[in-house]
Amino acid sequence: MLRRKSTRKQFERLAILVVFVVTCWIGTLASAQTTHDFGSWFATLAQGRIADSNVKWWFDGHLRYLDDAGGFNQSILRPGVGYQISDNATVWLGYGWINTLPASGNPVFDESRIWQQLSWSNKFDYGTISLRSRLEQRFVETGNDTGWRYRQFAKLLKPLPICDQLSFSIWDEAFIDLNSTDWGQNASLSQNRAFVGLAWQFQGDNAPRLEVGYLNQFIRRRSADDRNNHILSTNYFWRF
Repeated sequence: MLRRKSTRKQFERLAILVVFVVTCWIGTLASAQTTHDFGSWFATLAQGRIADSNVKWWFDGHLRYLDDAGGFNQSILRPGVGYQISDNATVWLGYGWINTLPASGNPVFDESRIWQQLSWSNKFDYGTISLRSRLEQRFVETGNDTGWRYRQFAKLLKPLPICDQLSFSIWDEAFIDLNSTDWGQNASLSQNRAFVGLAWQFQGDNAPRLEVGYLNQFIRRRSADDRNNHILSTNYFWRF
């Protein structure tokens, strides 16, 4: 019992720290020289198990709009395959195809990514903690270099007492470019995404979870003003 209370206090402190860091981050962005925009993002994310084995499949698809949510910005298709190494952790390998119309006005371009990932998730008395560490190799048609990028994701999904199907959702993901390329990637902390919203768990077999909320996307740019995008984010999650 004492160990459980100690673990709970540690994760509560971690959650408070995440909120504090995100708040400070957004406050710093507000004072920096940035270009602001508004958008809407839509995503479908699905996972399942192949037969009764530890082998799993992954698919996520995205459609993103910026320019005050009125102009196409990006679409993503990302399949993958994984192996469950424990009750709470899975390793993944996959491919991503990304079509982007830059907000800068440059021509549309395609990008291919190979990605490797470690995912971990566990339920506690106060909610579910999820962590995701992803390494990407990026191949962009406007250049010849391979861009290496690391992404770290942390999420808290906390059920709300007013309704069994309703939860509070908060997450943050940092993007770290590991090298510089001839097509514009610069070795640095290049992007941060912070989300806060509500989640609704539908009932029934393989029922989806819907999460809707505010997403702040900060993008650091090499030769132009940084971007701070304010996004209405809608996400569907399925598990099979």
